[in-house]
Amino acid sequence: MRLGVVIPARLDSSRVPRKALADIDGLPLIEHVRRRAIAAEVGPVVVATDSDAIASAVEGFGGEVARTGAAENGTQRVALAIAGRDWTHVLNVQGDQPRLDPEHVRALARLAATADLATVAADLDPAVRDDPSVVKVRIEAGRAVDFRRDAPPGYTHRHLGLYAFTRDALLRVTSRPVGARARAEGLEQLTWLEGGWSIQVVCVGSSAPAVDTLAQLEAVRGG
Repeated sequence: MRLGVVIPARLDSSRVPRKALADIDGLPLIEHVRRRAIAAEVGPVVVATDSDAIASAVEGFGGEVARTGAAENGTQRVALAIAGRDWTHVLNVQGDQPRLDPEHVRALARLAATADLATVAADLDPAVRDDPSVVKVRIEAGRAVDFRRDAPPGYTHRHLGLYAFTRDALLRVTSRPVGARARAEGLEQLTWLEGGWSIQVVCVGSSAPAVDTLAQLEAVRGG
């Protein structure tokens, strides 16, 4: 297995302007994510972006950048980034988790050896159960069967923004048109479920805070 890690990053975040470059403890948010992905020691780490500003920031810290064109979503950007690389497996680590736990990356890498498509979930804290920026996942027999922004009964875990793909699975899921519900919810993984893909899940006890809102950014800065 030749595994690599791609962190897709864009500059035009609607809720947190220039989020990837937001300063946290003297470093851009994207650099925190990159360093924690490297600390997992599962394979080379590449930031995929179409932003010159993000590319310049990452390269300024010695990081590797894959410059992509425009992409409809993060997973499509990951698929563009692996062109010309001999990786057989890819981890997609979303670029909004500056407190990413390297052990979560390692746990997903271990599952990648036996799954075409996999992701990570954590116990759902009741305090964020009604927060639509926190994505909930329903799990049955170790597989994700639905993702939602609300939390009906049975949705006991929150979804974390990490995915594992075989190379073939990545190219196939990104060739499928984004479904209507996936577009409405802003959850691209719903398209994969609609296409009949099985998404295996590794569960971890706690979750690192993501940054989807200005309030979450300030909370991370305060932590």
